[in-house]
Amino acid sequence: MKPLPSSFAAAALLGLSLTSAAVELPSRIARVTVYPGTAVVERTARVPAGAREVVLNCLSPQFDMASLRVEADAPIRLGPVTATTRPRSESPACSTSPLDGRITVLEDRIAALTAEHASQELVLGLLKGTTATVAANTPLAATLPLVQRAGLDALQQQHRLQREREKLERELLPLKAERERQQPGGGEVRQLRVQLQAGAEGELRLQYQTAGPTWAPAYRATLDPTAATVEMERQAQVSQNTGEDWTGVALRLSTGSPQSATSGPVPRRWEISPRPPMPAAPVAMAMAAPAPAPMLARASKAQVAEMAEPMDFAVQVRQGEFATEFDVPGQVDVAQGGQRVAFSLGTQRWPARVKVQTVPQSDPSAWLIAEVARPDGVWPDGSLQLRRGTQVVGRTVWRLGERETLALSFGRDEQVRVQNLPVTQQTASAGFIGTRTERRVGCLVEVENRRRTPVTLEVLESTPVSTDEKITVTRQFTPAPQPGDWQDQPGVVAWTQTLAPGQKARFGAEYLIGHAKDLPVIERR
Repeated sequence: MKPLPSSFAAAALLGLSLTSAAVELPSRIARVTVYPGTAVVERTARVPAGAREVVLNCLSPQFDMASLRVEADAPIRLGPVTATTRPRSESPACSTSPLDGRITVLEDRIAALTAEHASQELVLGLLKGTTATVAANTPLAATLPLVQRAGLDALQQQHRLQREREKLERELLPLKAERERQQPGGGEVRQLRVQLQAGAEGELRLQYQTAGPTWAPAYRATLDPTAATVEMERQAQVSQNTGEDWTGVALRLSTGSPQSATSGPVPRRWEISPRPPMPAAPVAMAMAAPAPAPMLARASKAQVAEMAEPMDFAVQVRQGEFATEFDVPGQVDVAQGGQRVAFSLGTQRWPARVKVQTVPQSDPSAWLIAEVARPDGVWPDGSLQLRRGTQVVGRTVWRLGERETLALSFGRDEQVRVQNLPVTQQTASAGFIGTRTERRVGCLVEVENRRRTPVTLEVLESTPVSTDEKITVTRQFTPAPQPGDWQDQPGVVAWTQTLAPGQKARFGAEYLIGHAKDLPVIERR
């Protein structure tokens, strides 16, 4: 074979080296699925045809390498993956921040103002020298107004420049603080090297799990008393501190957790054996045993640290294999650093049974209640803001519970007046030679509807309940309440009535409590 020309051989070697050299690829986060306390991040990059090794820089060092999953399009065959963590300062491409451009613009404007301020100093210096020269050759009265006017203009310009510079410095200070917060002390970055064979251009996809991001549900309930509906808006607050900014990502929120238990407990063996004989006690007096340590002292260090550590967005949802997921519409930005970003997850309108509820023996006030059917799906506990029309009435905690009907309270109803009327309380002795004590107690409540529309009224009364057969309780109501106990709570009864505009209604109860005279009685309410 004839030897190749030297120029052709050099070109072939150069092409071989370019093909086998590692290619540094820019990558972007395309999708993030956030769970309570963790997140799954999906990152993508375009691989050029003919590449043998690619490098992905500026990744977060906090993600779990054991959870890393690498995929690629069909023309790309994947090989080993190597991870290296190094200081951010050693990677110039990773040292940049989205805030660098704004910071540079402000610094340039401050430098320009500083230079202009210095030029005014030169003008004032020249005016001082000119005044001395002119004063020696011409009358002072003729030159004084000119010098005074020029000096006044220079001093006013200096004052304006100083004010503008202070304003820009105030704008610059929080930007630098935010950049330092996003990259404290420079930080570290992770580099991935992926060996592959790219027969054609294609997409490389990374998926990994990182701890720290979390989301907390929040709700906003708005009552429309006229239409008898409740509008429930679901919201979410997301925060993350992974070392990576989520810019223009598709965000998904899930009530499940990839770190939850995958199996339940198994039964343990139950043994019944005869108790072994107790050893004889020693004759000598033993020293008094020290007092048992407090429960906190017996806890392990890990338990103590867990109890001491504050919970951020503590959302605990145990759903087994079921979970509710929310896709946030559009492309969203969530900067790292613990900043909270709120999203709306949609609105539902529920039919409601609106009523006015009062517990006069505890508080002679009327409260507006809306009862709705239990919604479908997973609704984690979260903050609930309550609104009556356009008026915000307060905030509480949303807990779905186990009941099929949910009662939402929308504050006091000032148009319904509740009043406790005085009644006579009596105590007397009964039985043979006064061996028993009988006490007669009661209550009388008057409710008035001052609205222009009818209201459905519910009056709750806690009646005495005997826990011993030696204590007898006789109850009498006017009018008769609803049969049975209210929401299966022993002794709690409810009167239900519709009041027309301007109508008044009275509700009374009388109790006769009897027991032996020498029997001590304790009442708990």
